[in-house]
Amino acid sequence: MNKKDIIEKGLIAAKGITAMIPVLGGTLTSVWSDIEAVQAKRKFDRLEDFYINLKEELEEVKNQLEVSYISKPDFLDIFELTARYIVNERTEEKRVLFRNIFLNSLIKKDCSYDKTEKYLRILEQMNSLDLLLLRIFSNPARYNEQQGEIIKDPNWIRPGVRNMVQFSMVYEVSKMLYDLIKVPQDDISESLYFLEGNRLLAEKTGSYRVQTNGHPIHTLEDKLTSKGKDFIAFILR
Repeated sequence: MNKKDIIEKGLIAAKGITAMIPVLGGTLTSVWSDIEAVQAKRKFDRLEDFYINLKEELEEVKNQLEVSYISKPDFLDIFELTARYIVNERTEEKRVLFRNIFLNSLIKKDCSYDKTEKYLRILEQMNSLDLLLLRIFSNPARYNEQQGEIIKDPNWIRPGVRNMVQFSMVYEVSKMLYDLIKVPQDDISESLYFLEGNRLLAEKTGSYRVQTNGHPIHTLEDKLTSKGKDFIAFILR
């Protein structure tokens, strides 16, 4: 598809978006004009994809839109910021998550522009490992199960076998994560530092250790802060 076709498809989608959120009309066109000046097809592709998917998803939530949020001038800044993050993002996963933050901000009660902007900026700084760790901390047991029970319970009792010994062992968060994903511990520590610094994880999560005879995977539970849980709710749909 050439640039002309991409622009035509994107602007058709833009008209649909404007029908639902009229205030965006001029902003939609101005972003296209700025990207056109760059003359980068891949950026046109990303913007077209954003507009088309946004139009479809707005149809799904149009009855939930917070009028007070989308009717003020500051909302235009949030839209333009989102579009530019998406246009400049190489990975598809993060482009989807940027769009999710924007869409969720339209329907969440009492969402502020500052909060949306903050979440967009946090996501912009995150890499794939940061996102993976958030996914793990959101539900460690489920992630472990999805990976085939990499972390096993040393006190699991097999059917028909009587377990006479209970092992109580010390488990560390960083070592547990290494066992789960086999990423160098220096990289894991750096990601944990970033997530703690942005208050998505509880303070000192990276150095947390505990002695227990329970399932080791529980070591990773309850480490998300309230902000971390809220952030995850914004990047998912």
